Amino acid sequence: MSMSTQNALLCIIPAIVILIFVFPIVVELRLSYNPFQNKGTIAVYWFRMKLKHYVFNLHMSYIVFENDKERKIQKLSFSGEDFEVLKEFAKEVEDKVKLKKLYVFYNLGVDDAFSGAMIAGVINQLCVQTFLFLKNKKPTASMCVYDNVCYNKHVCEVAIKSKISISIFELIYSWVYAFLKTKYNI
Repeated sequence: MSMSTQNALLCIIPAIVILIFVFPIVVELRLSYNPFQNKGTIAVYWFRMKLKHYVFNLHMSYIVFENDKERKIQKLSFSGEDFEVLKEFAKEVEDKVKLKKLYVFYNLGVDDAFSGAMIAGVINQLCVQTFLFLKNKKPTASMCVYDNVCYNKHVCEVAIKSKISISIFELIYSWVYAFLKTKYNI
């Protein structure tokens, strides 16, 4: 290899690394939950490849996460230094995340057609109001509600599908800033 080829490679490699850190990555999050069975799933996709997939159960003071390889119990704690760092991290990332789409799916049934229709109307109104609030903050996001009302049996299933994008640099910067702000009160 000649000297100019080596110099070109030495310039290209840092440029590629910088591009990876600066350009946003698009992540798709899928969450579904059935309160009658107390069971839900959460999945994270990147370029339509499944990165993580968990089945979870909610309990009063903890959440049980399961996947093919492991079973993990996560205690719910809304105090302490770790929670403060996460709260500050959420504040920092809120403006940096670009919401591309947010879809809400639900299937509802209460054995009575009139009651089911009224409850579905209220849920749709709450979703639309939430979407209006989000649309003011993220005007380019695509948002939609898909509802299904079952008139002859008890059913309650909710699913959310969202696509967000953020750059790796912004994630790292927000995490470091949140950690330093809570640790040293900057």
